[in-house]
Amino acid sequence: MIPAIASALDAIVGSVTSLVSARGARRAYELYIMTGIAEGLASAGCAVRVQRCDGTAILSHDADRRIHQRGGAPTGVSGALQGPHHASSFVFRTPGSARQWEIWNGIQFVGRSAGSHEIDISIVPRAVGVALRGMPGGGLPIGRPSLAIECKDVSDPGSGDEMRAFVARLYDLTILRSHTKVRHLPKPLRAISPSSGPRTVAHETFWTGNRETFNVIARRTGFAKGAAAMTAYYAIQPHGPVAPGTAADTALINAIVGWIMANLA
Repeated sequence: MIPAIASALDAIVGSVTSLVSARGARRAYELYIMTGIAEGLASAGCAVRVQRCDGTAILSHDADRRIHQRGGAPTGVSGALQGPHHASSFVFRTPGSARQWEIWNGIQFVGRSAGSHEIDISIVPRAVGVALRGMPGGGLPIGRPSLAIECKDVSDPGSGDEMRAFVARLYDLTILRSHTKVRHLPKPLRAISPSSGPRTVAHETFWTGNRETFNVIARRTGFAKGAAAMTAYYAIQPHGPVAPGTAADTALINAIVGWIMANLA
């Protein structure tokens, strides 16, 4: 798994990079899927780069090409003034588009309940990251990312409870146009904050919100019988067993890249 991660990072930066990875098999699995998405986007013609925690690009001629993976307890986006050794992330834009997007790993998002929920891999408008990094202490985004992936590097097959937990997390993160009386939500209401623009309007219903975003559970092992029963209604894609070199790995990346190319132009 680590060789696949290193190869993807080197291909994107254009030079040999040094990965400062977080401890634990779960974190390696998240990074493997995250870098696979970035490499898939680059192969599809997107402009892709790795950026430091302050938002500056890591370039092939830089003396310091260390790429840091987020470790420790889930947290928000670090402020640019908090030092250079916080988590790196990816930036991309689709061909012919001026809009930029960021790919994050292990970021907490704030829901309507004011509780926070970690999303293993997420994609958000770059304006969200720029705004949060501009705060002295960083911060947590409010609302729902455009793409959310739950990564499961465990030996047991996925259960119905696992699926229900992911649905509940997305439900709390979904900001609807009717949520005008929730005090901590942004005004005017947006799907994610801090950001603005046509891609961040609040959703009409939870059902439509699920279809206006892309949501995945990716597992190293497969799913138990009945675990995927609710995925069609809630528009959650179950992918597994996903491992380097498998058909499921290719199908996962193709599905994600295909949705991005069609919806994030």
